Amino acid sequence: MKALLCKDFKLCLHPTIFIYLAMVLMLLIPSYPYLVSCFFVCNAIFFIFQSARENGDPMYTAMLPVSKAQTVRARCLFVVLVQTIDILLMAGMCAFAIVSMPDHNAGGTDHGLSLLAFALVLFAIFNLIFLPSFYKTGYKAGTSFLKGAIGVWVWLILAEGTMIASGAIKESGADVPFFRFLAEYVDCMPKTAKAWTVQLILFGAGLLIYAVCTLLAARISVNNYEKVDVQ
Repeated sequence: MKALLCKDFKLCLHPTIFIYLAMVLMLLIPSYPYLVSCFFVCNAIFFIFQSARENGDPMYTAMLPVSKAQTVRARCLFVVLVQTIDILLMAGMCAFAIVSMPDHNAGGTDHGLSLLAFALVLFAIFNLIFLPSFYKTGYKAGTSFLKGAIGVWVWLILAEGTMIASGAIKESGADVPFFRFLAEYVDCMPKTAKAWTVQLILFGAGLLIYAVCTLLAARISVNNYEKVDVQ
């Protein structure tokens, strides 16, 4: 597993990944839907799979003394590491933004643990759709990415749209309990004990969803790839 992971880092790491990881700087844009930055990381993962396919990585790996299951698990771990790096970068940017950008984000989710939780769910959705779809054939990266991108954008619009609505309703003076709760404890930079508690629970839920979906995606991908005749 370690050797396969090193192989992926040395031979399959597409240079655009550094550009897409730098999109975390979008978290410094005022009034912006920050989850969009995560989509670029999904795009980077697509380029990794596409580049590996074009450079003959599937055939090369098939000639190594490793099983198909090991190959898939190593690539899934590679994806997890890329996404983990992005989450850590987002956490750093959120900490910086809380100090330097104290104003409410009218364009989506505020900097906080809620944003990281939503990002984890976004990656979970992408993994659950993209990875099993790709490993059905071992080469259809574009079609698989399109399916994953649809799932990502549905979640992105739902999550950011709900946060925008909660802020707008709060500004209008209307008292809707559900949206008031979101505005006071979810779509905010946590400052009170209750806000921290709510967002920590959300973050924990996001981690759990990410772990379950990614493990499920890896298992399905292994089963799918076992049926593929690598050529």
